[in-house]
Amino acid sequence: MTRIVYKSPDFLIAYKPAGTPSQSDKSGDKDAMLELSEELFRLGEPRELYLVHRLDRVVGGLLAFARNKKSAAALSAIVSDGELCKEYFAVVSGAAQSGEMVDYLLKDSTMGKALVVDATKKGAKRASLEYKAIDTQTYKGKPISLVKIRLHTGRFHQIRAQFSSRGMPLFADKKYGSTHRGSSPALFAFRVAFDTDGLKCDTAMLPDLSEIPWSLFAKEKYEIN
Repeated sequence: MTRIVYKSPDFLIAYKPAGTPSQSDKSGDKDAMLELSEELFRLGEPRELYLVHRLDRVVGGLLAFARNKKSAAALSAIVSDGELCKEYFAVVSGAAQSGEMVDYLLKDSTMGKALVVDATKKGAKRASLEYKAIDTQTYKGKPISLVKIRLHTGRFHQIRAQFSSRGMPLFADKKYGSTHRGSSPALFAFRVAFDTDGLKCDTAMLPDLSEIPWSLFAKEKYEIN
C-alpha cells in the first residue's frame, strides 16, 4: 500500500508499490494519490495534493507530491528544467559496465512501448541517463547486474527501453525482452531530491532486499549516497 515517507506543509514524499497507478487511470484501480489523500484525512490534515512527476504502474519507489498550488508550481518548474534528482536501482541482464545513454525515443501507443528511433523521426524525444554498475552475480547460469541510475530526462518507459535496446533488459521485464520470471520489472525509484524556492528535500529508501532479484546482491552494495 502507498504510504507517506516524509511530509512538510508544502510537499510530501511517498512510497508507491509496484502495481499501483500513480494517479487515477482507466483501470479504475485505487491509485497512489487517492490512498495518500485518504491517509491525510485520517491524520486530520488537508487532503489537497498535486502530482508533479510519475512512476510507471509496474515500478515501485518514491514519488513527490505538492500540497498547495504554490509548491506545485515550484516543483513542476524544476521537473520541466530537469533539476528534480531522481535515482533508481535496477537489475539488468548481462555484465553491465558504467556509462551514459543518450537516445531518441518514440512512444508507440498501440504496443504500449517506447521505441529507440533515429533523431529525425517525427515525434522522437531525446532521452538521457547515466548509470553506475555496482555488482554482477550469476542467476540460473547467466550474469545479471545491479546498477544505479540517474535520469536526466523523464521519458515514457525510458530506463526500460534504453537498457533493452543495448541487450540488457530489466530483470522480469517481459515487455522489453527479459526471459526472467517475476511480478514486475526490477526497477526501484530509491531517491528523490530537490532544492528550490525554499523547498528542500533529499529522501531515499531501499527496495525490499528479501525479494529476488534484489536479494541476490549483498546489502552493502546498495549505495544510497
